[in-house]
Amino acid sequence: MARVLSAPSTQMGRVAPRASQSRGSTEGFDIYRNPDEEKVPCADPACANAGASGAADQNVSSFDERRFRHALGRFATGVVVISAGSGDGMHAMTANAFMSGSLRPPLIVVSVGHHARMHERLMNSAMFGVSVLSDAQERHSRHFSGEPQSRFAPRFAPVEGLPEVVLLEHAAARFAARLVDRHPCGDHTLFVGEVLVFSLDEHAPLIFFGGRYASMATPL
Repeated sequence: MARVLSAPSTQMGRVAPRASQSRGSTEGFDIYRNPDEEKVPCADPACANAGASGAADQNVSSFDERRFRHALGRFATGVVVISAGSGDGMHAMTANAFMSGSLRPPLIVVSVGHHARMHERLMNSAMFGVSVLSDAQERHSRHFSGEPQSRFAPRFAPVEGLPEVVLLEHAAARFAARLVDRHPCGDHTLFVGEVLVFSLDEHAPLIFFGGRYASMATPL
């Protein structure tokens, strides 16, 4: 069973209301086809009809990776810093591909690209940490995503009984996990960790949406 670390509480942020927006029918949407679509069936009737007719639909385009990334960016996420190792051997990386995997047992999942240094570290690690950033930690996110911040020294705290893991101080939530499984996922690997220790605070989380940072106190 995972241990809970106590943490001071602060006021919880709230999601600011947004004006409702109407959408038209899918007839006005551009459709991007996967070049290998015979292996990836399209559930959209517009795709199926276009393929069956053999005619080029004016709304159907070749698969556009840039637009695909933009479409994925419409899914608002939190931001985490993944950490592996401790002391001089510690490495950390910003990510937003993080999710809960299971409650029983308590599992978390991070997705890391093959090109990232963190990928090699996790492939050779038994433990890793995840710190969910608060809305006051945007500089932490930038620092660990390849934008080193001048005069900035993020502070990590050790986890009692787990010398292989360090976690960011003042994060909205923190998890120390034992790596229990990994699964290939295209150009990424899904790393599954069993949570051994976690803590949470009432800081509002940092939000990432459409390539920009936001907080729960401001409209997206």
